[in-house]
Amino acid sequence: MALPWVCISPNVPRMILRWRIMQTLDPEEAYPRRRIAAIDFSLEGFAVTAERLRGVASAVGEGRIGVEVAGTGPNFAAAYTLGANRRFTLASSEFEPDDNWRSQSVHEAVHAAFDLAGERPPSELDEAAAYLGETVWFRAGGLARTVRAPAAAAIHGAANAVVARLALHTTLRQRVRRDQVRELIAAINGHPGYAPSAAGR
Repeated sequence: MALPWVCISPNVPRMILRWRIMQTLDPEEAYPRRRIAAIDFSLEGFAVTAERLRGVASAVGEGRIGVEVAGTGPNFAAAYTLGANRRFTLASSEFEPDDNWRSQSVHEAVHAAFDLAGERPPSELDEAAAYLGETVWFRAGGLARTVRAPAAAAIHGAANAVVARLALHTTLRQRVRRDQVRELIAAINGHPGYAPSAAGR
């Protein structure tokens, strides 16, 4: 006998979100695959690669990384939780799967990839790598982005400057040093969501 719809409907939004994250990180079509494939660098020895992001997609699909809809605070639309209860947290199940939404999935997947590898980079390097990863993804698509909130705009502007200066989106396997991302780290530290008292990231 078929299960009543009411029994499964509460899980539908999470199932869709899970599928969207997997499609972002391990897409089937050539154009989005090219964008993911462009992500291939390290920051102070911590690798950020398409292969690792595809591993995150697999972990999401297998349930080793959860997906939930819950509060993420006033500054962010998405977050990642480390450890045994590792999961993506999204602020809303209602979304348009546009490039801004997908870039957030890429960003959080960088954190997840470090977590799956058992790596714990310092917080500011963790965030810098994630912002570089999503910016490479954007630029590899030939697209620009508009960020209006001043603190967030400072971070994205600094990340874009690093990617453009080093051509991270076209030159693979670069070993990026901390001193090459000083302005990006300063912008991250200046954002209220990354202040020492900020929670969850």
